[in-house]
Amino acid sequence: MTRPIYFSNSYQEARVAFLAAAETAGATCQAYVHPSEKTADGSDLSVDTAWLGAEDASVVLLCVSGVHGPEGFCGSAAQIQALTDGSLANLPSDVAVLMVHALNPFGFAYMTRYNENNVDLNRNWVNFNDVPSAPALYEKLHDKLPPVDRFDEALFGDTLGAFAALLQEHGGLAVENALSAGQYGWPTGVGYGGGQLEWSSRVMERILARLNKQVRHIAYLDWHSLIRCGTDDFGYLNFNKPGGQLFGRCRSWWGAENVDPAIVDGKWDAGLGRDGGRPDRNGILMWGVQRCVAPAMDVAGGVVEFTDEAIEPLMQKVENLRAMLLSRYFVHTRDITSERGKKFYWQSRELWCPTDEKWQDKALVQAQDIFQKTVQGAIDWAAENTVVVQE
Repeated sequence: MTRPIYFSNSYQEARVAFLAAAETAGATCQAYVHPSEKTADGSDLSVDTAWLGAEDASVVLLCVSGVHGPEGFCGSAAQIQALTDGSLANLPSDVAVLMVHALNPFGFAYMTRYNENNVDLNRNWVNFNDVPSAPALYEKLHDKLPPVDRFDEALFGDTLGAFAALLQEHGGLAVENALSAGQYGWPTGVGYGGGQLEWSSRVMERILARLNKQVRHIAYLDWHSLIRCGTDDFGYLNFNKPGGQLFGRCRSWWGAENVDPAIVDGKWDAGLGRDGGRPDRNGILMWGVQRCVAPAMDVAGGVVEFTDEAIEPLMQKVENLRAMLLSRYFVHTRDITSERGKKFYWQSRELWCPTDEKWQDKALVQAQDIFQKTVQGAIDWAAENTVVVQE
């Protein structure tokens, strides 16, 4: 039996495969082509959507990939599988699925977590008239970063040594919080949330504005990768109010063991070698979606992270830092075609989405299960005919 190929080796390959699968599934597609950026060979960069189901459905499963660029390799594979495996063949008349493929097409194409302006799109949804203050330690971390357009092992070793000293002094959670909570004062840094709503974020606003006024509920599934905390479970991050009705709904879909904060924090702490719970987060995309559709609609769901085998916690921090610095390097150089660039491209690819077939096959089995549970959750939600909840 021929093994289905859902994982791609480039943004262009993933886009072609997604659009072909969407067409075969009978989806209605829409392309949002980037007005200024292109791939390295001059092709279009585009956010693409696929809609399956009735336009006037009351519940929509919104499934997003590629918010963090190369994390789209995993998310795209999960979307293509769902379009191909028959999961969406018999949707009830009151349920629709809206797939958003490669929300950060620049990052997907150039192997960077950030967009063309070095912005983390999952930190971009804030009030820019009153941005959050910088995380503690961020300025100290920023001062240790290498030049934006340089990356080599010597520079990385220097940065790693400086960060290790801060880890020793302040602890893993404090350093991770500084790196990933989202900062708004250093445009060339890491975790930069931007100074305005970015093009991709405005595309998401346009996508949501096209929803029919009959939509009342959105089941939200945002694919990310790669947390090295074990292969038995995906990593889950629910961004609804803990204990609220929408949190409870997501809990019923994905299971208490995957959603309850104390359990989730314990799993992430174990995998990342930290303690004290999850870091702060600013400007999360799901919160932006909630604001865009309120008060007419509510949103339940969150991020699901592809995972890999656990590695020693210190090595996890090393790999995470390498991925962030290479992301920053690719934004500023766009070098993915030289011999040096190709080496970094594939080094980064393994950090975001392993090419091992056994890993990919197992990941797709898990992704199929999660997607089908979320589809069923959307179907149950529609059948209940519940009112919109704002929390």
